[in-house]
Amino acid sequence: MTHPRTNYALAGAALFNPMAAMYWLDVARGQRPGIGLALVSAVGAACAGLAADPRRHPWRAMASGLAAAAGAALAGWALQRYVAWVEGESEDAPAPPNAHDLLVPAAAACAGAVGVAALVGRVPEQYIEYSGKHGDYRWIAAEPHPVQRWLAWSGYLAHQLAIWGCIYAGQRQRLRYTSDMRRLNWLALAVNAGGVALHYLQSHYTYDGLARDVPEGSALGSVSFILMLALALEAPRRGLFFGSRKVMPPAELVRFARRFHGYIFSWASTYNFWYHPIDPKPLHYTGLFHTLLLFVQSALIYTNAHRDPRWTLTLEMLALPHAVVSTLYKRSGLAAMFTFSFLMMFVVNQMHGLNLPERARWTIGGAYAATVLSYYGARHQWHKLPDVLRIPILEYGVLGILVLLSLLMRAVRRLEGNPQTLHTKP
Repeated sequence: MTHPRTNYALAGAALFNPMAAMYWLDVARGQRPGIGLALVSAVGAACAGLAADPRRHPWRAMASGLAAAAGAALAGWALQRYVAWVEGESEDAPAPPNAHDLLVPAAAACAGAVGVAALVGRVPEQYIEYSGKHGDYRWIAAEPHPVQRWLAWSGYLAHQLAIWGCIYAGQRQRLRYTSDMRRLNWLALAVNAGGVALHYLQSHYTYDGLARDVPEGSALGSVSFILMLALALEAPRRGLFFGSRKVMPPAELVRFARRFHGYIFSWASTYNFWYHPIDPKPLHYTGLFHTLLLFVQSALIYTNAHRDPRWTLTLEMLALPHAVVSTLYKRSGLAAMFTFSFLMMFVVNQMHGLNLPERARWTIGGAYAATVLSYYGARHQWHKLPDVLRIPILEYGVLGILVLLSLLMRAVRRLEGNPQTLHTKP
């Protein structure tokens, strides 16, 4: 079987319709509908309609869009009772254990879950014919299971909305950061553990994840965006370049990252998790382990461990081994590029949030430069030296787009607040 048809419209529907459900949750809890609800609902409905091939099936596309909008509204109203249960009737007071004390056991549990995947993971009788083209995902069964699509999508949506409900409840309670765990943290851990178990079972019996319907670029882009938004989120602590705070993102962007990064990061990890099957091949182990740790992080909201710079840096840096293992498996020859490119981000940005002495930072930077020059020089591959800039250019490039959008929104708000400026003569 050739590669199944996928489209980004369905990937957009998978993001914007759950977002619309969260807006409807606000409405169900007494807020007035606003432009955000109208815009997100319209985009979600449009994406669902476009995914249904409106040129060939216009009526089906229209029905899909309307069904998506109605489903988001119903999900939002259903979430009202769930969030009320998560919040509980009494104050969610922190209690032992200390969240920091759970990091190592949680990492061990995640490693054990990867081991379970290696032991009980299932492979299909035959994979699709892999073209090798960019964007074609190879881990798809040649013959789809009859209920695969229903199980994969319902499992993803349930997992996504459930963890977003926990984040929503925490924000509405205006919780303070503490060392100990709360009921909310245990519930979030249970939600993610349940989502993992559900996907393990779904993949064991039907194999395919969301990859049969949406492009690989949507999954790769979702988790990559975590690193890009983290630049703005961590800017107050480590700056943007070499620890300097002379060049900083707009305050609006930093506030946006602080308020919404939980939703964005949990969506990225959940969507990426359900995109892939639980395939018992070593290639998948590093990515699965990293994703499971991100689930732990999303459950530790409003604990000091959640924003521990050593822990968060570890989560960022784990993108490196997975990228290297993947490229070695595919024999793409990009292992050096990923290694040195990710390490450049560490030298330029990430290590400056650890409060390292200046001498240590100079030593690490010098060792990095010497290693890069030695590697490419020994192989007479100086023409490949610019490859180390690929990931920094990509991450800072996307950050630049976010900065421009923030500045545009600032200008719009200023015009709204001072409408007379529209009529000021030069």
